[in-house]
Amino acid sequence: MPMPFRGSYEQSENNSGGASFLGFQEVALTDVVDRSADYPNMDMFLEISFRNGNSQYPWKYSLLGSFDREDDDTISGSSSLLKRILYFTDAIGWTGGVNPHGHWVDEDDKPVEDIAGLLNVNFTVANYGMTSSDADHKYYIFTYKKWNEKAGKAYTTVCPKIVKNTDFGRKDLESYVQYMKANKFIVEHDDTSAPVSNGDMSSTTTGSSRNTF
Repeated sequence: MPMPFRGSYEQSENNSGGASFLGFQEVALTDVVDRSADYPNMDMFLEISFRNGNSQYPWKYSLLGSFDREDDDTISGSSSLLKRILYFTDAIGWTGGVNPHGHWVDEDDKPVEDIAGLLNVNFTVANYGMTSSDADHKYYIFTYKKWNEKAGKAYTTVCPKIVKNTDFGRKDLESYVQYMKANKFIVEHDDTSAPVSNGDMSSTTTGSSRNTF
């Protein structure tokens, strides 16, 4: 049976901080908005919202960019955008995804016309804050302040690697973030120091998917 395209990325087998809106967070998935039609220069733009009790506002992660493609216009197996899609779909446990041409398909390889609708119905927590519980915090993310040179200020950014909120997932993300910091792909902005640019794909940045995540 055909399956959504994974390229060269294999699926994984399987806390820190206090009440802060930065750092590692155990979160609920609360909303997905498809903004792709507003950005025709990109293959995709999903705005994904996470929440917990540490902030009255959601963290908005932008899964966006364009696929690296082969000469026949199929997705490159090492496409960075594909990698970030798989981080998200593997975390939520959805076996759908994109086909080799970059179109959304379900687990039976059938086209998905409304990806935001499908994700909201099946994976988000409705009315978060009114009916929420710790059990809703199924995902683990890392948030930090990233300096945006063009805007001249720092934005709260969600690391594109999203994982399940399990022992394995937490250790996996914490190890990943440690590596990314050590290699300057994640540089946390400090208001007391001169700003430093980094090489990651910000959740607030629009443009190509070509990056190191």
